[in-house]
Amino acid sequence: MKKLLLLVVAAIAYAVAAVAQGAPEISFEKLVHDFGTFPEESGKVSCTFEFKNTGSSDLVLQKVKASCGCTTPEWTKTPIKPGEKGTVTATYNANGRPGAFTKTITVTTNAGDKRLTIKGEVIPKAAKVEDQYPVDMNGLRIKKQHVYLNNIKYPASSRTERIAVVNNTKGEIALSFKNVPSYMTVKATPEKLKAGEKGTIDVTIESKNSNEWGSFTKDFYVVVNNKVVEEKSYMISVHGNIIEDFSSMTPEEKAQAPVLSVANTISLGTLKMDTKKNLKFSVTNTGKKDLFIHKASSDSKAIELEAPSKAIKAGKKGDVKFSIDTKGLVPGKFSYRVTLVTNDPSNSVKTIELIGEIKK
Repeated sequence: MKKLLLLVVAAIAYAVAAVAQGAPEISFEKLVHDFGTFPEESGKVSCTFEFKNTGSSDLVLQKVKASCGCTTPEWTKTPIKPGEKGTVTATYNANGRPGAFTKTITVTTNAGDKRLTIKGEVIPKAAKVEDQYPVDMNGLRIKKQHVYLNNIKYPASSRTERIAVVNNTKGEIALSFKNVPSYMTVKATPEKLKAGEKGTIDVTIESKNSNEWGSFTKDFYVVVNNKVVEEKSYMISVHGNIIEDFSSMTPEEKAQAPVLSVANTISLGTLKMDTKKNLKFSVTNTGKKDLFIHKASSDSKAIELEAPSKAIKAGKKGDVKFSIDTKGLVPGKFSYRVTLVTNDPSNSVKTIELIGEIKK
């Protein structure tokens, strides 16, 4: 009982002392700073918010947090006595952030929270040639090295993609190209660029002239001033997907069309490591006209395929020959995909799963 009485007395004494001491209070001179308009080249810009402890006990800033990572706060970390001042500095990183912005900084103290705001507008930096045309080919700068033509229907369609270029030298640049496939047209306009002059490279594929089927990637080289450099830095890669167009076929024509029949999954059984094995699987034409397998490909570099070179007659079978090289493959079960591109209007792209197991 005596101990309890002592505790109560002590608590009352502490409370009385706290009341007598009073509480801290934070007062900012301003809560908003407007940077106005400034160029992106300025990089990081800073402002300082000054505050005063207008209370009657020590003020402590416990945490200061910005609303995003683009703003970094710094603040007075030692206790601020009554009547004394402290600061919160906010630094905004404008690099790569053109346009208007408004950010907040939350200041958490033993006198409660305060919210500060910074705002402004960043004028974007003038675009440099190097930024607009990132690829450098000995002074010829181009927008991109990859051309995506997507789906190209056979036989009556073509696709063209344009690449913007600029002569970033003080002399004239003559453009030509090497290793362009016969079914692809690459044209520079103009063929000779004056100093500082802009131009284009047009890449066109006519599907009726192509010997490609399905997904493909073909590379050619840009030749600058007749100097041939067969390196990746001078290479343009063309990606596309040539598919047969069956949209104009009548129901009667589809009824007479070839039909591809093949298993969805083919088991290769157990294969030994570090060996190369030649295998095959059969496909059947259950339709009424000749079946052509235009292309056979795999998602694994370990598999090489050879599609039948001749048409598969109605009711007949054909073999898709392939080899699998297990050198460097990890022991255990595997699953690889094989894709067949055919003239079956209902099954023009067929995916087959090859499964098995590799053992030491």
